[in-house]
Amino acid sequence: MDQSVREIALKKSKRRALGWLIGAASLFLLTSVLKQSAIATEFGFVIGLIKMSSEAALVGGLADWFAVTALFKPIPSRWPIPHTNIVANNKAVIAENLSAFVKEKFFNPQAIETLIADSQPAQGAARWLIVEANAAKISRYVSDMVAGMLNVIDDKPIQAFLIAGFKRAIYRVDLGPLASGTLNVLTRDDRHQEILDQVINRIATVCEHPETQAMIALKLHDWMRTEHRRLEKFLPSTWLSEKGANVAVKAISSMIMDINDDPQHPVRIAFDNYLHEYIERVRNEPELAHKLDEMRVKLLENPSLHKYLTKVWMDLNSRIKQDLSEHDGHFRTHLSGALNNLGKAIDKDTKLAASINSHIAEAGRYMAPELAEFLTDHIQRTIESWDERDMAFQIELNIGRDLQKVRINGTLVGGFIGALLFLIEVTIENFY
Repeated sequence: MDQSVREIALKKSKRRALGWLIGAASLFLLTSVLKQSAIATEFGFVIGLIKMSSEAALVGGLADWFAVTALFKPIPSRWPIPHTNIVANNKAVIAENLSAFVKEKFFNPQAIETLIADSQPAQGAARWLIVEANAAKISRYVSDMVAGMLNVIDDKPIQAFLIAGFKRAIYRVDLGPLASGTLNVLTRDDRHQEILDQVINRIATVCEHPETQAMIALKLHDWMRTEHRRLEKFLPSTWLSEKGANVAVKAISSMIMDINDDPQHPVRIAFDNYLHEYIERVRNEPELAHKLDEMRVKLLENPSLHKYLTKVWMDLNSRIKQDLSEHDGHFRTHLSGALNNLGKAIDKDTKLAASINSHIAEAGRYMAPELAEFLTDHIQRTIESWDERDMAFQIELNIGRDLQKVRINGTLVGGFIGALLFLIEVTIENFY
């Protein structure tokens, strides 16, 4: 509701409560006058009942007017009596208590867990993503965000800052321990032997190709023509080259078979020893570490490499931006399809949805204390920064209409109690 509308409604409710109070005061004055007139002899009971009821109603209405008004305004305005203008005078207390209430009731781990359990965010997200238009909307937002990030990176000062930061980070890295640690990971559990197996098998596959055998035969033929010209005239060099190629291929295949079949083959052992020795050299030899540092400097400060990488980045950046800007671009299309499929998968798989909800709840419990601290501190500081009078006015604007009804109820209840007391008084008098 607009503030001006609320102000009009508040003024109307205040006038209505004041009307009831004036009505009670008018009845009290009227019955007080009538009680002294001749008509009181005939209608004394009715006049007495109305007088006491209006008197009690007036007292009740005035008491509630004081209570309601004392919340928001000083009474009187110039030299206020204690315990009036309560909201403005207790701004700091309200800020502290409200922030503590929000923190305790809304951001405790149990409340967060209950909220997630009741809302089932995974199922809700799945139902939303199943709608293709929603998945497309998310993909568009992500595309715009990525395009915005690329535009930021294209800014020359930011680009220079990022490159300088990247270089500083690379220069701080100690390459010796990094290289040795990486090699240790690669050689753990004989992983390097698996790589050797793949290399050997690849060589065997290449050697079996007719094109490879023909290439070896051609090389042998050229070697004989170059190194042994005289023999080449008398011997069938082409036949010998082909046979030599077959022999070479068979020899290579036989050696590969031996290496594959024997885990303790000398080639495997030599390869294993070389790698471990190299790891120790990288870890312990300053000269090798120095060479790695020199290689790093040459790579980072190489103008040709910089020029090449810049050109590659510009081309790649241009293509990415072009694709991101297109409504049916590859990025948007694939991302939208992936999100839509994700929604369908979650919707069909209850275990997957439950697992996602569990992880969200765990993240909520983890984030709740930090988030609560930030939000409650923001609430407290915001309230403390408000003007006291404006704060009291805003609160009155939101709950003042209900408080004016309290004033009306106080007038009515006071009148009812006054009538009841009058009847009790008359009963007692008649009894005695």
